Amino acid sequence: MYMMFRVTPLAAVMVGTAMMAASSSLGAVVYDDSTGDIATGNPNLDITSVTVWDNGSDLGFTITVDNLDADWGKYMLFIDYQDGGSGDNDNPWARNVSGLGGMDFFSGMWLDNGYNATAYSYSGGWHESYTTGIDVDWASNSITFVMMDVVTSWMDQGITGFDFEVGTTGGGAGDPAIDLIGAEGVQPGWGNGSHSVDRLRYDFSTVPAPGALALLALAGFASRRRRR
Repeated sequence: MYMMFRVTPLAAVMVGTAMMAASSSLGAVVYDDSTGDIATGNPNLDITSVTVWDNGSDLGFTITVDNLDADWGKYMLFIDYQDGGSGDNDNPWARNVSGLGGMDFFSGMWLDNGYNATAYSYSGGWHESYTTGIDVDWASNSITFVMMDVVTSWMDQGITGFDFEVGTTGGGAGDPAIDLIGAEGVQPGWGNGSHSVDRLRYDFSTVPAPGALALLALAGFASRRRRR
């Protein structure tokens, strides 16, 4: 499977009215994945791209699939941001995905019975953590996760980025990943295991653009004038 990534401007990402996540001064990294590289014929599980962005505080992932026209599906995010982490084939959803030892963070979203999401951190075991917002855009076949305050927390620990994997799966413990973004090729499908062979990299976008710096400077000038 051929995989590439591209960098594009991000005008705005909105997940409900409570989550205006990124301004035009930030960019998004888009990681492309081949269409049709699955063994099961489920286009709602066939990843075509993953977009990652942050606003200096929150972290967002948008997973786009070939066709989201379905009332079921599970979508998984694995992140390795520090030393240590989980053992291999160890995730809080008990999905059969090997090659992912050392994961520190997992978020999963489901479409079944209305959509929802949850997030976990690893510390000797998996524990629910962070508030996760979600949005489903049926027209663009995309699902967006927003992990609130993750970037702030991790940067306070000196972390500037992370490695990650994204996969799709079914609703049962032991189900494999049907698609993984990256160079894994076609996974065996239902009733078999699945295996990740690479991890993608994302570094936080935390340096204000020149326009943002100008606004900050103007605010500082106004503040100084008020103090005189």
